[in-house]
Amino acid sequence: MNHDLHQQADNLTPDKVSTSNLEEIVDRGALGPEPSESYLERLRMLDEIVRECMFVSRSYGGIPSPTNQHFYASVLFTLMITKCVSLLVLAPHTPWADKKIEHWDYSSMTGIARTIIELRVAFYYLCVDQCPEDEWRFRWNLFNLHDCTSRIRMFEALENSDEVEALRAVAEDLRARLLESPFLATIDKKHHKRLLHGQTAYIFPMEVIAARAGIDLRTFRWIYVLFSSHVHALPMSFYRIGHTGDDRGRGLPSPSEESYSALCLSMTATLLVATRDDVHELFAAHKPPSAPPPSEPDISELTANPPALAIGEEHIHEASDTLAMRFKRMGEEAYKTTFIYRPTGDEILERDDSEQDGVELKYFDPYFWTVKLNGGPATGEELERALAGPHAFRIDYAARELLFKTTEA
Repeated sequence: MNHDLHQQADNLTPDKVSTSNLEEIVDRGALGPEPSESYLERLRMLDEIVRECMFVSRSYGGIPSPTNQHFYASVLFTLMITKCVSLLVLAPHTPWADKKIEHWDYSSMTGIARTIIELRVAFYYLCVDQCPEDEWRFRWNLFNLHDCTSRIRMFEALENSDEVEALRAVAEDLRARLLESPFLATIDKKHHKRLLHGQTAYIFPMEVIAARAGIDLRTFRWIYVLFSSHVHALPMSFYRIGHTGDDRGRGLPSPSEESYSALCLSMTATLLVATRDDVHELFAAHKPPSAPPPSEPDISELTANPPALAIGEEHIHEASDTLAMRFKRMGEEAYKTTFIYRPTGDEILERDDSEQDGVELKYFDPYFWTVKLNGGPATGEELERALAGPHAFRIDYAARELLFKTTEA
């Protein structure tokens, strides 16, 4: 909300807030040009990657963690996806939220993006970086000590002496484990006191771990300083608000808002892709072989021969243990067919069939179906372009695949 709107809001009391006042605020808050294609491309990129990672996470669900690294990989990957969804909800023009006002606030986006950077660093440090077992145990116990000392400070602030006393005992036990670790002897003694104090979670500087994880060191240093200044509301985060010709910090679109918002989206997408690849590397070998798919009905047979219904009448056919199909007659030779996944009751696909217009796919659940275009995978944007032109599709319910093929006009 810009400064003028703040002044207007200050003059409003509850009995003065009318529909017209609110509409004016909404209209003024929606001012500004449409975002650039470059920004929208980065928004689509993160959107598609997050959706894919949700599927990847679910595909490895239920696998017992063979090592501690696998356990923390599942925890940190889940948290990264959760934070990315939060970033997408906050981003202007997002498909993840229905907003009356496209509110531009890159400063808040940087806070989430910085957390995602730190999660990527932690993921690599605990789950990917190869090291001897005694070093990994040292890293893990250093994390435990940092967690414990952080909780001690929190309960000291609350003046909860019982919790503080119990946590101090745990902290001493963790320090004893670190002192007994053979790995401690490999670390320069001048760093021992700092590590044992419990104020640092990592053996190495975060930028060193980030570089090992594939993040350009110069880029990491620049972005981390930039993002941190907004997380902590330091002078750098607000000194340029109000500069002539720049609407940054007012909730309105501006070159600065769009540029930094796009940076948050693209940086996050890059880190999530790298983490997704690591998750595949960690878990693929531990995924149990897929059981043969249960016998499923012939979809083409069912849709080609719908039940005889009166116009407007509908009928649910329980085609198998997992599939129900709701047929509704829309006209003389027109039917709407809705596929329902019986274990959850979710609608997973809807199609229209008519003698005059042929077959039209109206909706499908992107999390249920694996989509292939011309025999291979496709991004959402590629599929959207393909479906805008002549195409055909086939449903393979047993394999849970939607097979699209572009055709000549």
